[in-house]
Amino acid sequence: MCQEMEVMVLVGNSKNTDCCTRQFCGVARPFQMNITDNMGQPLMTLDRPFRCQGSALWCCWLQEMEIQSPPGVVQGTIKEVWTCWTPKYKVYNAQNQVVFTIVGECCYCKCCTDVLFHVFAGDGDDTQEICSIVKHWGGCREVFGGANDFTINFPADMDVMRKVLLFGATFLIDFNYFEMNRN
Repeated sequence: MCQEMEVMVLVGNSKNTDCCTRQFCGVARPFQMNITDNMGQPLMTLDRPFRCQGSALWCCWLQEMEIQSPPGVVQGTIKEVWTCWTPKYKVYNAQNQVVFTIVGECCYCKCCTDVLFHVFAGDGDDTQEICSIVKHWGGCREVFGGANDFTINFPADMDVMRKVLLFGATFLIDFNYFEMNRN
């Protein structure tokens, strides 16, 4: 019923961030990430402007990211929604219509367990969960600052551009909640 998107080889190249920006802005820094396949062919570009890190005190100018696929062709935007307790995002298509609402768990800093983000169709009001994004616990690698592992579970018949939007949303979720290194 669900298809698991497993991307074995992707090369991300972040640019447009200098040393000073990385040191002072940390994970909130702006960046443009070009994602290619293992043959060097461009697949997508993730473009994130500088935004404030979300907290109970920040209710404006929250995180967002533009997804281009192929690079130069905007497929959509992911925008953080302010809430007191839970991570929440709206995913918009190229026509600026809400296609997904992503809602995380209240406690996303779990130790020794996976963290689940529920994906709902449209605004997410009174709709059924259609897929999920799971951040897997990485064991010792997690404690010492290694790479994070995510799984996106989605229906097999989902449009490929919607899968691309969820893929981009996963990067924004990772940067907002699981990247703690300031450089």
